[in-house]
Amino acid sequence: MRSQSRFSLVAAVAGWFVFSLALYAGDARRATVYHLQDDETIQLDGILNERNWREQPTIGGFIQSEPRPGEDPSERTEVRVAYDENALYIAVHCFDSSPEKIVAREMSRDARLFNDDNIQIVLDTFDDGRNAYYFQTNALGALVDGRITESSRPDTNWDGIWNVQARIVEDGWTAEFEIPFKTLSFQPGNSTWGFNVERRLALVRERSRWASPSLDFRINQVSMAGAIDGFEGLSQGIGLDIKPYGLIGFARDIEADDRTTIPADVGVDIFYRVTPNLVSSTTINTDFAETEVDTRQVNLTRFSRFFPEKRSFFLEDAGIFSFGLGARQRGSSGGSSSGRGPRPDLVPFFSRRIGLVDNEVVPILVGQKLTGKVGRFDVGILDVVTGETDVLARQNLFVARTKMNFWQESYVGALVTHGDPSGETSNSLIGADVKLSTSNFLSSEKRVAMEMYGSKTQTPELLDDDTAYGFRVSYPNDFVSAEYQWQQIGENYNPELGFVLRNGIRKTSFRGALNPRPEKWNIRQMRFSTSFEQYYNIAHQTVESREVSFTPLRFEFENGANLSYRVRSFLERLFEPFDITDDVIIPVGDYTYLTHRFGHRSTPTVPWQYDIDYEFGSFYSGHSKQLSGEVSWQNASISVSAEFDQYWVTLAEGSFTTQLALFRFDYSFSPLTTVSSFVQYDTESGNIGLQSRLRWIIKPGNEVFFVVNHGWQRDIFDRFESNTTDVRAKINYTFRF
Repeated sequence: MRSQSRFSLVAAVAGWFVFSLALYAGDARRATVYHLQDDETIQLDGILNERNWREQPTIGGFIQSEPRPGEDPSERTEVRVAYDENALYIAVHCFDSSPEKIVAREMSRDARLFNDDNIQIVLDTFDDGRNAYYFQTNALGALVDGRITESSRPDTNWDGIWNVQARIVEDGWTAEFEIPFKTLSFQPGNSTWGFNVERRLALVRERSRWASPSLDFRINQVSMAGAIDGFEGLSQGIGLDIKPYGLIGFARDIEADDRTTIPADVGVDIFYRVTPNLVSSTTINTDFAETEVDTRQVNLTRFSRFFPEKRSFFLEDAGIFSFGLGARQRGSSGGSSSGRGPRPDLVPFFSRRIGLVDNEVVPILVGQKLTGKVGRFDVGILDVVTGETDVLARQNLFVARTKMNFWQESYVGALVTHGDPSGETSNSLIGADVKLSTSNFLSSEKRVAMEMYGSKTQTPELLDDDTAYGFRVSYPNDFVSAEYQWQQIGENYNPELGFVLRNGIRKTSFRGALNPRPEKWNIRQMRFSTSFEQYYNIAHQTVESREVSFTPLRFEFENGANLSYRVRSFLERLFEPFDITDDVIIPVGDYTYLTHRFGHRSTPTVPWQYDIDYEFGSFYSGHSKQLSGEVSWQNASISVSAEFDQYWVTLAEGSFTTQLALFRFDYSFSPLTTVSSFVQYDTESGNIGLQSRLRWIIKPGNEVFFVVNHGWQRDIFDRFESNTTDVRAKINYTFRF
């Protein structure tokens, strides 16, 4: 009866949602893009002295979106847009009455620029109000780009071929973008693109925007963009990019039969536009030598760690394969005060399962991906063949995803996966999902979304109870935000190409926050929030875990610093003993405990910064304390930081401490040449790991990597000895046709 009532409620909410849905075409702002004549050229140097930049009118003034939406910005911004047959050009002049105070400290590719003065650009090349290309730079000319899927946060793992030049001038700073049409997918003959630009003034933490300047929307809300029109005669060439690579290296492992080897390899990635809207990506003999190693985690829960995907082939266009609630779930802390970062409860397709089995690398012989649009359908198909190893046979792994778009921001979709990376069994999954979303709920220009999904797996030895389904309703706005979620995951639900945190559970969660902006006491915004999260164990017919959280104090100050306090109450019911460490085992039983957390972050616009959290309270049969934080220093070329995570745990069954430490050093010679190094140590493994990466972008699309990985382990005398070394030099070169 309870489930029937719940789904009756879902049906009622969905009906009310559809009835109330207001179709919204975004901001009415429009501008005409200037078509360069044959005798007009743009020299990409950041100096806006070309005749068309001097004489062409701007696209119009900006309007402040934070902290005072609707008001004039404190500094003027001028944007001009032009194009020729081959590329789109955007000129930005950020006037500043105090150019000596411009904040510019990042140069590396895809750096986080949000604490610098910066410009963000969104290009909705299909003018569908859903998906877009994202470009960002600062006064040092850093190249940051990404893809926006369904108005989500930009995924900056996409690296397109484009360029930007920027410089500080006497009245502010300027930036000049060149974005080749070969880099973009778009509908031929469509003369109008969605478009938006946002400027951030770091010192006063002010954002101003060309279209839809609202506190409730970020620039990635594609449906709220304006438009630029006048495109005609654009050329994508024949739509073929061939990107071969060559690699040579040195490897040493004191525990291997061959202690030293000289690896050398070649391979190629091929990108072809089957249609202007549909891209085929083929990878042959794939190599990921340049991929950053995983950051270690402390895990005091009963559940698996979740490490994100970092490999470029799988990250590009990854948004199309997102399914269900997994993309935004926070996941469980496992009933522990030590949950480090969000872990989703369920990701039906998780690409990290491909090419990695039990943390061992499995070679990828060939991979084929097809992504893009066919009419009102978004399409994603992935097929990968992995190679043989000493313990694994060759495997073929397949994924297909489609979404049919309707209304302004809604869709209905399906997902199919087939294959088991380990080769131990046959496995497949089928699922369907629907999203109803609007950015103008009840004509209030507020966002509301409702998502529902259902999926089923098939594994020969796991019969029945092999489904997962659920829904989420969210109201993610600035002053009030709220979210309710419910889902059930069967005991035998087994997506071999996915991730499941817990099986055999029914989860209910709610999160709500009130976020006033008092405009006094030097406070930018206050946050009062509460959350409830409960896991019901279906087999035992009782609650397995519960967490109730209350944040009565979180102040964000005008300079960006913040101060917070949170209290959390836990219930954890163990049905079997829990080995929290090798030496400490928590017995079966019911445990309730309470923790308090204080946090403080310094202002992010100065060279020296710090972020510190202290949490303490009861924990299972005893108590725990945790101190974590980061200290960093940064200028335009150098970035140095140290992170730490320390736990002191005292239980009736025993006591222990855990530590995790990371040290990072980055040096940027220019926006195209950077060195990134970090060292990490944790007491669980007892090992020290070093990775250092040189990335030299000869020009966008052509790159050289030099990567060093080195490890030290404790020997029988409790001293660190060098045990592994891996050095790789790799070159990528792109041929465009």
